[in-house]
Amino acid sequence: MSIAEQEYKIEHLIQFLKEEYERIIIQCGRGSGRSLLSDAQALAIWFLHQEVGISYDDANPCVLDDTNDCGVDFIWEDKESKRVLVGQVEYDSRNWTKEPANEKKATETFSEFREYLNRDSLPERLHDSARTAWRRVKKPVSQDGYAARYYFVTPKHFGQPQRERIRRNTGIEEYDFFTHDELLERGEEFLDGQTGMSSFRLPFKSQPLKLAFDYGQIFVAPVALKGIHQIVESHGRQKKLQALFASNVRSYLNVKKRSRDIATAIRDTISQKPDQFLVCNNGVTIQCSKATLNDDHIFLERASISNGCQTVMNIDRYFRDNEGANPNAEVLVTVIELKKDAANISGEIAIARNTQNPVDNRDLKSNHPLMVTLHHRLFAEKLRESEKRYYLLRKQGEKQVVIKEEQDAKWKYFWVDSDVLARCIAAVLRQNPFLSQQGTNDIFGKFFSTIFPAIHDPSHNRCKYAYWLVRMVEWSYDGKARWKGVNDPLIKQQKDFKRDAEWIVSTLIAHQLKNNFLFEDNLEKRFVEYCERWEVTRGGPAVDTFEELTFEMIDCAFRLLHAISKPLLGKRLPKSKGSYSQYDDLFKGPNYDYIRLQLSKGAKINYQKKLRRSMADLVEFLKQG
Repeated sequence: MSIAEQEYKIEHLIQFLKEEYERIIIQCGRGSGRSLLSDAQALAIWFLHQEVGISYDDANPCVLDDTNDCGVDFIWEDKESKRVLVGQVEYDSRNWTKEPANEKKATETFSEFREYLNRDSLPERLHDSARTAWRRVKKPVSQDGYAARYYFVTPKHFGQPQRERIRRNTGIEEYDFFTHDELLERGEEFLDGQTGMSSFRLPFKSQPLKLAFDYGQIFVAPVALKGIHQIVESHGRQKKLQALFASNVRSYLNVKKRSRDIATAIRDTISQKPDQFLVCNNGVTIQCSKATLNDDHIFLERASISNGCQTVMNIDRYFRDNEGANPNAEVLVTVIELKKDAANISGEIAIARNTQNPVDNRDLKSNHPLMVTLHHRLFAEKLRESEKRYYLLRKQGEKQVVIKEEQDAKWKYFWVDSDVLARCIAAVLRQNPFLSQQGTNDIFGKFFSTIFPAIHDPSHNRCKYAYWLVRMVEWSYDGKARWKGVNDPLIKQQKDFKRDAEWIVSTLIAHQLKNNFLFEDNLEKRFVEYCERWEVTRGGPAVDTFEELTFEMIDCAFRLLHAISKPLLGKRLPKSKGSYSQYDDLFKGPNYDYIRLQLSKGAKINYQKKLRRSMADLVEFLKQG
């Protein structure tokens, strides 16, 4: 059973895939005055992305599905492996059951295209964009030795006898079917972070060791470092570095001292002891959906590096720093072909083989379905009045890889660290500031499923609210560790109070807004929109008013918390092991419920009234705008 299946039912996976197709329609909708994409076109774009590794934007022009498409819904030319993929999509978004697909359609769908390959005239009714695509691939297939592979894609079902009958009646041996089960398997891989992977050649210097297993083949081969560099270089040019390491739990690490030391050691070995590199290095592991052994290379389809990211990237850096070098050095590469149960085995391999650097729970959860789902949902959103798109950083080193791959990434994305977001969700949505202050290993370990919402949890859409509320609390201070407009001499002297109180203040504000002002989805959405405008513009009458009202509310919340918590110092509380003499101990302990109980009993009522008045002012402002 894959990780995805463990976390939610198949109907939730299907619902997410439908949701992703809707995002594709929004992102790739034809903005040149033509109609938006259809559901079938969105499925075709997603399938090309998932199957051959091209981006949604690059896949969009390959989709020909339209009136008078003569049975061909997409065409993609793969120059690397000299093949042309020709596809038909049968899709009704309302029907993902396993009912039989249209056998007659599958048999007849490519007949006109195959007939065209053997003669010169195009079908008269063929629409214009398809004419261009058909003409473009005729010469490679007819004269240059390209293989045509045909795909029938549908969430319905073909049994094995039907598939064989279709192949026999069409005369197409290279006829691939991606029906209900195959699409769900691709969907599981998508939710396990296995996405955008492409095909490439892996050259070897001596004949590989070949082993056969129930789930596929394994090849073990020594590969010249120059060949590894060329693979990275090619993926860099194509902006596919992230896809190259899709199955890895981390990206390239080059910030912490240990990572820099390992990187230096790798490059020093290449430079000073190249003949020893093979035995001094742990090697590289590559996963793929198909591995074809040739005379001097293995051709890998849908491949990614699941272990050895640091080795591979430092090999690439060595060659970039030493142009023209070609040391007599090799690295041992293990290729694992996964034809069965790929989503499950892939995750196990990535976790088991990543031990060269310490692996913490955040690394291990980077490709977890809950994280991947959240990444996709956030990525679909842009900040208000900005072209910046949310980008959830799940992996160590991911930001550096994205910036390396996309020159304008700094201006395209609004980075949200998954560790920070987890703490915000714990405080605001889960109403548990105690969890917000736990170590990263616990947050992504024993508390992971408690904090992160499942795919079908409505609070998925509230994560941005949690993030922005906490961010505003953080920004309500100036650099001298006191909040704007507050001149309370007692609080001003206690500079440790602000730092340790932030999570409880965020939790308290969220609770008071929801319980006293019905602060539900609509108001949360408006709050987020103003926060985004505040982040982007930092000015304007409406934004200035929002900032003033929000910071006033936060000030009142801090004053209230201080008034409630100061008398608790030196006392033994119900869940505590002893008395607390400092605020950091008081706020880090599981004492929020006791503090909220004091509020419900009417403690510090004047402070509570001031907070509610400030909240009422903010709510009224949000309702008006």
